[in-house]
Amino acid sequence: MFKPALKTKTEQLSSALYLAEFKLVEPVHSKPLPLQFTNIWIPGVDEIPMSIADYEEEKQVLRIIFKVVGEGTRSLRDRSGFFGVKGFLGNGFKTRGHDRILFVAGGSGIAPLPLLTRYCTIDNCIVDVVWGVKSSDMLFNIEKVALNPGSVYYATEDCSYGFCGMVPQVLQYIIEKEGVKWSTIIAVGPKPMLKSICSTIDPSIEVYVSLETMVKCGLGACGSCVLKPLPKLLCIHGPVFKCNEVNEFLESTHD
Repeated sequence: MFKPALKTKTEQLSSALYLAEFKLVEPVHSKPLPLQFTNIWIPGVDEIPMSIADYEEEKQVLRIIFKVVGEGTRSLRDRSGFFGVKGFLGNGFKTRGHDRILFVAGGSGIAPLPLLTRYCTIDNCIVDVVWGVKSSDMLFNIEKVALNPGSVYYATEDCSYGFCGMVPQVLQYIIEKEGVKWSTIIAVGPKPMLKSICSTIDPSIEVYVSLETMVKCGLGACGSCVLKPLPKLLCIHGPVFKCNEVNEFLESTHD
């Protein structure tokens, strides 16, 4: 189930975020869509789900962007050698047919952006970006990892750089200020942020959210990632949904 992959690079992007690059030893005969994820097996430590930040099919190179939050991600940062890669998992987002997308990220939610811009470079769509974090030391230059991004709006909660405030409020301000008719918004970040965006954005704009919850097997067998109270599994039906498909989950108090 897992394919061996050699970690070829670890780079610190900011005070909180890291990029890891893997060379797949066995060829994968499919390529991931934006917002799909993979399970990384760290031998002797854990199996952890990770958003796919980027993938170069011709080189069989996989990249992830992550925040260190526990033993698994700490080992992912510090260890060298071979790891296991399962996937690509979940349902992704198809960029074809979308003219202008606004990608909205909170914190490490920026991770899926590079693959999204790679697809949009091929499919002739523009990806503008709103990225909010707690403080400026968590930011890095998006153009360092993403191909051909459009307009980029940075925001910090402590007002140390860019727009001042929380992501949902900054997003509303930018939409009103710029007057750009985005056909689609894709939001990735904490559950309260997604809930706020889904409840406040003009319904004429199609809004997609990428969810997070406990994921173990990634194959729909263990039931760990059920989106209570909905009869949906993140690893099978998601992680990307339209707001109206998961409003009950966003409104719930379940983890």
